[in-house]
Amino acid sequence: MKKLFSFVLALFIATSLLAQSPQKLTYQAVIRDASGKLMQGGNIGVKLTILQGSTTGTAVYTETHNATTNANGLVSLEIGGGTTTGNFADIDWSIGPFFLKTETDPAGGTNYSITGVSQLLSVPYALYSQKAANGFSGDYNDLTNKPVTDGSETKIQAGNNITVTGNGTIPTPYVINSNNNGYPANNKIVITSSQSWNVPSSVSKIKVELWGASGGGGGAGAYSYSYNLNNGGDGGSGGFSGQEFDVVPNQQFTVVIGSGGYAGTNATYYYPNWYGDTNGGNGGDSWFGGMKAAGGTGGKRGSYATTTQHGTQGTANIGTITGYSDIPNDNILDVFQGLERSYIADRTLTSRPGKGGALISGYSTSIPTAGEGGCAVITFWE
Repeated sequence: MKKLFSFVLALFIATSLLAQSPQKLTYQAVIRDASGKLMQGGNIGVKLTILQGSTTGTAVYTETHNATTNANGLVSLEIGGGTTTGNFADIDWSIGPFFLKTETDPAGGTNYSITGVSQLLSVPYALYSQKAANGFSGDYNDLTNKPVTDGSETKIQAGNNITVTGNGTIPTPYVINSNNNGYPANNKIVITSSQSWNVPSSVSKIKVELWGASGGGGGAGAYSYSYNLNNGGDGGSGGFSGQEFDVVPNQQFTVVIGSGGYAGTNATYYYPNWYGDTNGGNGGDSWFGGMKAAGGTGGKRGSYATTTQHGTQGTANIGTITGYSDIPNDNILDVFQGLERSYIADRTLTSRPGKGGALISGYSTSIPTAGEGGCAVITFWE
């Protein structure tokens, strides 16, 4: 008879541990003769031994099988399902490593002539994980060395404007307080005069909106001191700047609020000419620390040119966001459309410009007005 040998194909699979795990492993081998030809449909005898520690270690379990190969020479067995005097479930998988010794008799008896040993790797140890999982009853009171709990295991860390007292125990529970001091988030204050401003103790972040002052209106007059009357120009609107600041309590900022440009005067008629019309004053720049909102210039007097000359808008702004009116003598800020702004009375988005004066047939029909002063709006964010 030709000498036969077996080649281990695949392997050992422990099935689902979600329920009770079957105490079996799957073993497969391909049986060939010495020439490499598959042994198809042949009866064979197989002895399987699990060794502990090494390839020559102690046998902890042994079983035998009478099996038949299929058309591909493959034999499939379940370790734990053969003839044995041992108990597969008694194997303590925690004391590995373990090795599987296979002995095969191609004649179907117990004269085992083919022997092989291979190590069992991680898959079978799923059976041990089931055993370990079943080692705890699920009752907390069955545990030893239980931790002592009194509530202080939960730790709370205070953030900005928050204080935490107590240690979290039943006698001394945590108490969380806000140090708002009257400055809730999104609360606003308006500053309309120059000053040193200190950050309140409860504030860590602010949004600042700053307006420069507008120019005053120019007085009406007659160009070249003739009878050709000309209106005074409107003042230029103030610029706008916005910025967010991370701050600390009691941090000090220097705030400068620009004054509105003064109003010019209309000309007075002294035969045979008009005299005395004046320009409107320039609006002052506003500052919040290093942030700037530029003031607009004053409107020109009527005798300045043959046409009315309005002041120019404030454009030299400094800040994260800056803007000014496209129309110099309008107080509607129409750049950076859609950006949220604060509204103060009729200061829609810029300071209100002063209006120029007007004369008709020797009578003052309107006198120039002063420009509106700047201001700052501070919003407490945190």
